[in-house]
Amino acid sequence: MAIRSDTAGNERSYLLDMLAEAGSCILEVGCGDGRLTRKYAEWAARIIGIDLPSALPWAGATPLPDSVNLAAASGVQLPFPAGQFDEVIFALSF
Repeated sequence: MAIRSDTAGNERSYLLDMLAEAGSCILEVGCGDGRLTRKYAEWAARIIGIDLPSALPWAGATPLPDSVNLAAASGVQLPFPAGQFDEVIFALSF
């Protein structure tokens, strides 16, 4: 799937409309290299992004904001206790 440019910011606007409130704790399943994560990172208090090891950014990739932590994990068996997140994003993950 090709990544399309969103110069008008429609993707970010739609995403922020769907999220409950600023300052929340978000789990992003299938975060990949953080392309989507960067669009709302300053809005959330904390973001945990998970993906398979081969999809996560490499050591020399552009750093994500301090509020973002990435981990190698499967969305099938989440390694977090219930109730830890206010929101879950699962976009374009298949």
